Amino acid sequence: MLLITGVLLEAAARVVHVYREEIRSNPLISGVMQRSLILDSYEMPSPSGLYHWVLRPGYTATLKKVVAQKKMAGHDLGASVLQTEINDRDKSNGTLFRINEDGFKGSELDKAHARPRILALGDSTTFGLGAKDYPRRLEANLNGRGIPVEVVNGGVEGYSPRNVLFEIERYKALKPEIVTLYIGWNALFSNVPWKDAWENRSRAVWLYKRASRTIRVIVGDQQAFAMKMYSRTLKPDVASTEVQSLHDYVPPFMNRIEEIIDEFESIGTRVVLVTLPGLFTMSEVPSQRALKIGHLPYFTENPFVLAKLTERYNTALRGLAKRRRLDLVDLEEWSVQALRPREEFFSDSVHLTPRGLDKIGAFMADEFAKQLLKNP
Repeated sequence: MLLITGVLLEAAARVVHVYREEIRSNPLISGVMQRSLILDSYEMPSPSGLYHWVLRPGYTATLKKVVAQKKMAGHDLGASVLQTEINDRDKSNGTLFRINEDGFKGSELDKAHARPRILALGDSTTFGLGAKDYPRRLEANLNGRGIPVEVVNGGVEGYSPRNVLFEIERYKALKPEIVTLYIGWNALFSNVPWKDAWENRSRAVWLYKRASRTIRVIVGDQQAFAMKMYSRTLKPDVASTEVQSLHDYVPPFMNRIEEIIDEFESIGTRVVLVTLPGLFTMSEVPSQRALKIGHLPYFTENPFVLAKLTERYNTALRGLAKRRRLDLVDLEEWSVQALRPREEFFSDSVHLTPRGLDKIGAFMADEFAKQLLKNP
């Protein structure tokens, strides 16, 4: 009897796994899942009703307001980073950043589309830190060189390729000449990478763990869980079996990256892939400072696991760019020399300090000026 029950549960969980997006779209299910979202004041649940969120059009943020509301939402870590990392000019009570009427961080879009438009898609590493973000630096740098462009910051905190696909029609409606795709951290953090992990082998275990995490959020202990993850003692071990098992790892969300590329190429938009620079790398033993500020996915305490996952994803991006003849901005390769020591340019494992964001914006401007815009 137990065996039959287990088989039925596994079969049902596999159906849920295959049709998970359709199930999430059910009004009853999506309503429950939407309530589990803990959003900042400049974000709101997607009007689509999916387990998805967007930026709040027309929202004006001040540092004082954002920090207070992050604390109220339980995002103490984000509030702390804002308070310590933003420069003096941005610490005034004036406008920190604005969400324009179209739901993008930054100034209003040029409705005439008089300049070539670059749409920078991504997660929090694109959205930036307060008033600082690399798309703004990229635009200012190129315009200062006499290369007129409009750069739209399409970054949203917490986004993965799945979220980008939910918004794809809105992005395509902007008719960008170029799209940069600098995304992947949230997907890497949420997918258990080991083939023999029970969460990967059994969809019933996968469903149980997903459901239990959602329940923890709904009952209000997400912040406690996040603080537990951030306060763990990290244990670097480059020779661990966890790291060795990732030698041939291929991120399971690469098909979604290709879907995004297909969508933009269908309207003639040039897609530029961007590799991920992170605090932890396979070539360096992390310093004590790096171990203190870094954070890791829930399934490991070893920084080299995250380093290997990032390395494998970046390798996949390079291969994809070559196979599909796409432009690639290799931030990770550039960062090996440009961001030294690395811990001075990162506020945690993936997010750059204002100084780091400035350097990325300047480097990307160099790359665009040399490779992309001279032959549009």
